[in-house]
Amino acid sequence: MRRRLGIVAALATCVAGAGAASAARYDEQPFGVRALYTGVAVVANVTPVVSALYAPRCLPGYVVCKLTYAGLSLAAAADQLVLSGGGDLAQTCAILHRGFAGDWYLTGRHVAGEVEPEPLPEPPAPAPGSGGSGWQPPPL
Repeated sequence: MRRRLGIVAALATCVAGAGAASAARYDEQPFGVRALYTGVAVVANVTPVVSALYAPRCLPGYVVCKLTYAGLSLAAAADQLVLSGGGDLAQTCAILHRGFAGDWYLTGRHVAGEVEPEPLPEPPAPAPGSGGSGWQPPPL
């Protein structure tokens, strides 16, 4: 029991220490600090709740969260493709982009606060002239 408590205390100390704000950029940090950030990022990628400190939408661990988003977007895109009859491929691509684009794992830069993690990025804007003006009701 004491060993587990010691491990939890060490992990909490590392996470709290890595979350401290710093004026220096990530590349300008000493090697030890960058190694600490990278170590905390590895823990946050696989440990539930710790990843929520850096990406609030991801409670079960960042990698599991991203895999879940990708799987759900794949199912939603397949459903949308079937229901639209293949007539709205731009929407299908936007759904797939939202699930598969973005960061697949946290890095030391994310933990340092230099880069904001994006587990579920916004879809790209529609191309000009693609009819992206939105849904129009039929004339009466």
